[in-house]
Amino acid sequence: MNATDPPFEKELMIRADSACDAAADTAAHALPGAKPSAPTSDMQGKPALFHSVQLDESLCVGCTTCIRFCPTKAIRVRSGKARISEDLCIDCGECIRRCPKGAKKAVSDPLFLLDGFDLRVALPAPSLYGQFSLHHSHADIFKALHHIGFDEVFDVAWGAVEATRLTLKLIERAAALPVISSACPVVVRLIQQRFPSLIPNLLSLLPPVEIAAIEARRLLSGFRGRIGVFFLSPCTAKVTAVRWPLGYQHSEVDAVFSLKDIYPSLKKAIEALSPDRPLSKGTAPAEGQNPDVPAHSPRSKDSYSLPYFNDLEPGLGWARSDGELEALHIPDAVSVDGISNVIDLLEAIENGDIHSIRYIEALACPGGCVGGPMAVENPHLARSTMRQRCERVQRSDLERPKALSPLQSAKALSPLQPAEASSLTSLIKLDEEALRLYGWTIPLKPKPVRVLNHDLAKALAMAEEIERISALLPGIDCGACGAPDCQSLAEDIVRGLAVLEDCRIPRISNSDQSEPREEKP
Repeated sequence: MNATDPPFEKELMIRADSACDAAADTAAHALPGAKPSAPTSDMQGKPALFHSVQLDESLCVGCTTCIRFCPTKAIRVRSGKARISEDLCIDCGECIRRCPKGAKKAVSDPLFLLDGFDLRVALPAPSLYGQFSLHHSHADIFKALHHIGFDEVFDVAWGAVEATRLTLKLIERAAALPVISSACPVVVRLIQQRFPSLIPNLLSLLPPVEIAAIEARRLLSGFRGRIGVFFLSPCTAKVTAVRWPLGYQHSEVDAVFSLKDIYPSLKKAIEALSPDRPLSKGTAPAEGQNPDVPAHSPRSKDSYSLPYFNDLEPGLGWARSDGELEALHIPDAVSVDGISNVIDLLEAIENGDIHSIRYIEALACPGGCVGGPMAVENPHLARSTMRQRCERVQRSDLERPKALSPLQSAKALSPLQPAEASSLTSLIKLDEEALRLYGWTIPLKPKPVRVLNHDLAKALAMAEEIERISALLPGIDCGACGAPDCQSLAEDIVRGLAVLEDCRIPRISNSDQSEPREEKP
């Protein structure tokens, strides 16, 4: 970037020219055997941000479609190309869905990072199972994951079940209602930026993938080698969350692989595997067992095969909207999906218009995680597939004797629960230990990205100038200037990032403002 560039281009860091360049940069700082980390600073010496959403400038035609749908108004079009503000972007991926030219890309970690570890653990998101038809069972997908290079598979759905159990405990203690789910990192960053007054309402609990990663490492703690934990994700924001977590110091996940990246090899492996081939690290489903409930061989002193928990139906449901609420069984709760719908509901909460609701499941992607920008299958079809998979597992659970479900007893599925403990005192202590282990460790602070000036007098003067300039603009929010709306253009002008002449629509003159225009007959 040079001195002749327009002001906005100087202010905004231009994303990588292509997703491939960004992926190469990711690989460069992700040394074998070590967790990838983000760059430490940008050209101005400020802390640099990693973003999974990247711009391929060669494909961008400056059509302004993206600026109209960005929920944080993070995009401008300048010199015929889109520019994304590093500070404002929350990696929701809405621009990826909307861009007609495919200029917005989702950048995740390269698959060759698997080679840097001695034991490779896959953490499949529940939405992974919605990418394949019901003809391919849960067990088939497990086999294929082993076949393409993973030594162990630990289901993130287990983390969702544990999160469900602990969520019920935290709702009981909540001081600010309604409690808002923190499972979607887009919603967390959106609240931090646009709705800071709602930060106390956020559930202070790790996302299911982190809970699963912690437990997988605990179960494999006896392995004397480098353990790599890899999340298979449909979500751009979860790639960013591993690099820049909110509410906790660091992630237990070493890398995040996009479902789109891993899907071709996984699909090929599923189709190549014969139906009677056993699991690489365990056994095939026993006779009469539901094929969507794979079984693992017992662990021995020299075996590090992770157990597969059968009672995962509530966790699998988290892949789709309403799934979390169905697991919680809370009547006074509401589910919302799609970023614009989430914003509408958050505005209603902030305005005090929401009453008698204790919990809100808020998901930025349409249909839930199955609609993530790194997913492959149509979100409506994937949602239907997940619903049917959950019903299969649920029917299987009903047909065999089992302990109380994890939603009925603190004993079920808890990694901290010894089998012999049954007293109420023991359960309470274990709940507290689980909340300590899986709760947020760092308070979430507001991110004041739209502060005009830290000097109050100057900020007030700038606000008045924004109002004055806004009155000169046509107010039709056409986006032809490269800003999402007239108010944003006025703000850019006052900040020195744009000029009044950027508006392409003829403006009324000062003399015309004093007298109303007469309509011609």
